[in-house]
Amino acid sequence: MYSGNLGLGIAAVIGLGLAGVVVMMGALLIANMRAVAQARGMAEQARDDARQKMRASSVQDLRPLLGVTPDAASIRFDVQLPPDAVPVFAIEAELRDLLAKVVAHAARVMSAGATLQVSARVERGHAVVHWRDLDAEDVRPPLARFFDALDAASQASARVCERIASRHGGRIYSAPHADGALGLTLRLPLHESTAGS
Repeated sequence: MYSGNLGLGIAAVIGLGLAGVVVMMGALLIANMRAVAQARGMAEQARDDARQKMRASSVQDLRPLLGVTPDAASIRFDVQLPPDAVPVFAIEAELRDLLAKVVAHAARVMSAGATLQVSARVERGHAVVHWRDLDAEDVRPPLARFFDALDAASQASARVCERIASRHGGRIYSAPHADGALGLTLRLPLHESTAGS
């Protein structure tokens, strides 16, 4: 009698254990199916974003976009552009937004009357734009600290600029000019027709 009850108790425990394993496996299966569906959704969204970017993009010469001196009365501009086109395949409105955010940051952090130098060049298959504060005395001037800024507005602008650059296959970062002065650099792939030159 006692051994029969013990046998039934062990069978019940084993049954409960097996039921728990089955439930856990079912939960894992459902979780995996959801993860696969989410991954498919994200992949489809990425494809839609890429298609939308292709429809909205066109070949842009960076020179006219950089040559327009924005309304930043507190600073002066020294714009140095090459004689030949600097073509990138991009969404013009997004490029204008990125450029405007960099200039707005410069106007916020540079001394009144200081000169922001904006230069562009073609370098090894990339369009390169560099901004630097010509009057900065600090080794690491505030302009170059765009991505380390403490205020929320600058942080938000910096993140937007990084997203736009990345969306166009490029990047924006703090970097020195050829003469060693630290500033900001935007690097974007040249449009394919000129990338090999």
